[in-house]
Amino acid sequence: MSIINVQSIDEILKTEKCENDRLKDIFSKAKELKGLSANEVACLTLINDAEMLEELFATAQYIKNSIYGRRLVLFAPLYISNLCANECLYCAFRAGNKSVHRRVLSQSEIANEIKILEEQGHKRVLLVAGESYPEEGFKYVLDSIETIYKTKNGHNEIRRVNVNIAPLSVDQFKQLKKSAIGTYQLFQETYDRDVYSKVHTAGKKSDYEWRLTAMDRAMEAGIDDVGIGVLFGLADWRFETLALMQHINHLDSKFGVGPHTISVPRLEPATGSEISVHPPVPVDDITFKKIVAILPVLVIFLRFARVVTV
Repeated sequence: MSIINVQSIDEILKTEKCENDRLKDIFSKAKELKGLSANEVACLTLINDAEMLEELFATAQYIKNSIYGRRLVLFAPLYISNLCANECLYCAFRAGNKSVHRRVLSQSEIANEIKILEEQGHKRVLLVAGESYPEEGFKYVLDSIETIYKTKNGHNEIRRVNVNIAPLSVDQFKQLKKSAIGTYQLFQETYDRDVYSKVHTAGKKSDYEWRLTAMDRAMEAGIDDVGIGVLFGLADWRFETLALMQHINHLDSKFGVGPHTISVPRLEPATGSEISVHPPVPVDDITFKKIVAILPVLVIFLRFARVVTV
């Protein structure tokens, strides 16, 4: 059985109606911190009334403050390479893009970057790499993590290295686990299979299932801190939200814990990418705020995970 039940999502989106009285009941239920059904979440996606939008934002704030209080966690992204073997039409890293200069940081260069971040007070880093590696292969990533942890600047040090890299095999995930990473982060980009195949035209990333099941392999390898996300702008955001919810529930049912973070990147212009300049399904600022506000409701399903905006 597929992790994403498209038929179920389509049926909910076609039939769900949302009146203000129902919305008020959903807001009250959400504040109980026990989660909502897919139909109730679908109802929230239909909000357009200004008064109900403010109530949605207030409910999201209530949930956030009830779980985390006035707490904000920062991390610094560290791009170590833009080599890539994939053809993702929305991305400047794609293999066929000749308008970008390819660069791989050496271990000494990574150490220098880390010293600068430590001087700025950072304790957490998100290591990011294109989905291809130099001659060392996957070992390059492991060596880079080791470099980050061992690089000190006086009393300053990086205490947590989160990682956003290509999907791995179970054995590779076990090696990643041994390197003492924090969160393993990977975005499905879009859960719509048709759209996925149109925007990922070559490379390992064109395999929808391999990417979708990456978190299963990570958790099987012992990594229980994972982060997922959607690149909003590629497909219908209401479909993506419910699909994201199904993915969360799948992991929670199978492993007893869902992802610890949800990221919500929005498609923005990228060098050498026409599709990024003209998104297939643009997400305006109000809709984006609505998405971010709805996600704290899903957080209940994640057992108090974090919502990350990018």
